Amino acid sequence: MRLRSHPALIRSEYSTGWIPVRTVDRLRRMELLRLLSGRCPPLVARVAPVLLLVASAIAAWYLVYDLIVLWDVGANPGFFAGERLLAYAVFILAPALTFLPIGRGLRIPLYDLEAVAAWSTLFFTIAFISPGRSPSLLALLLFAVALTMSLATIFTLISYAVGFRLLTRRSQRYDFVRARREGYLGAIFVVGCVLLAALSLLTAVNVAVLALIVITLEVLLLSWTGRPSRRPAES
Repeated sequence: MRLRSHPALIRSEYSTGWIPVRTVDRLRRMELLRLLSGRCPPLVARVAPVLLLVASAIAAWYLVYDLIVLWDVGANPGFFAGERLLAYAVFILAPALTFLPIGRGLRIPLYDLEAVAAWSTLFFTIAFISPGRSPSLLALLLFAVALTMSLATIFTLISYAVGFRLLTRRSQRYDFVRARREGYLGAIFVVGCVLLAALSLLTAVNVAVLALIVITLEVLLLSWTGRPSRRPAES
């Protein structure tokens, strides 16, 4: 590319003759945009699947609320009724759309399957067994286990986020075992408070005793996991 005596004209590869400098600059910008658009995917193409997944998950959870609270799908006696079949699918689809991407993104072992099993069991228990209406021992036990596992999936994420933010050692920040243990202890504390409230025993003293038990378990587990392993003496 060479400049001629006239400052407003330049010889370019876009033409066989002399064309204005502004035209050449415009052509270069167009070519640069074309190259960038060909190499890098547009922002919309990257964001659209995420927005679609979030919208689908929100719609699925809203449908779960409608089926359990508004429609009372458990009152329908037919096993193959249309509302029940829809509930069977939505009760599994809603946690799957939520926790499968989280588990794959964080690479927590078996977290996604655990969350889907826990939340779907909780939904089935509330909708079809209804522990609040006729609280048998089996229904209460199933409800307590499902609620504990479901809350543990939430508290595990909270514990992992807090540890990732506050802890300094890399082995502690990315310790999924620690996050899952603390998540289950937090879930046990909440479910214990719910059971105390159901038995009309929810007092400040009982809550403090339950919190002390959970903290003691955490301290014992920390001391047990942090203890160095002893190697057998070589003969």
